[in-house]
Amino acid sequence: MRQQSSGSMPGLRGEHDGRAQRVDGENLRRRCAEVAYAVFCCEQWPIYSRFAAVVTGNVSFGRDLARSVLEELGARWPAALRSASPAGYAWVLLTDALTPHRTDGVRTLYETVRAAEADALVLRHRLGCSAAVGGRVMGLSSDAFELLRRTALMKAA
Repeated sequence: MRQQSSGSMPGLRGEHDGRAQRVDGENLRRRCAEVAYAVFCCEQWPIYSRFAAVVTGNVSFGRDLARSVLEELGARWPAALRSASPAGYAWVLLTDALTPHRTDGVRTLYETVRAAEADALVLRHRLGCSAAVGGRVMGLSSDAFELLRRTALMKAA
């Protein structure tokens, strides 16, 4: 298998070599979990890296933090799959990692409204995510995401 390069997105561990492998229940579960993790990373990477860049004010540093979080998630993937929302589990890892690296302006926003409300504002108004996409990324329904966003706007007004 190929090693992933530092510029690649986490979750892509190489290519299948095409050889037949014996499939038993445990191997199948493990392989399904690996594929689910790779798909999750492919889907979330663009938003995670952009969100991290906005929150930190540095594209390269934000991208590195987002990559580190997704790699950490790989080690915790079984726990994430057992959680009520793997996307929500991953979102907490990302936002926890970003907290100490927020820009002053972003830090002020997070001091003004609850963290989840600030996340919704950044996703919608800085990244342009729809309620459906923002909710999916945070592990919420689109209605719950929209409620967070509207509540934050009312508090900020």
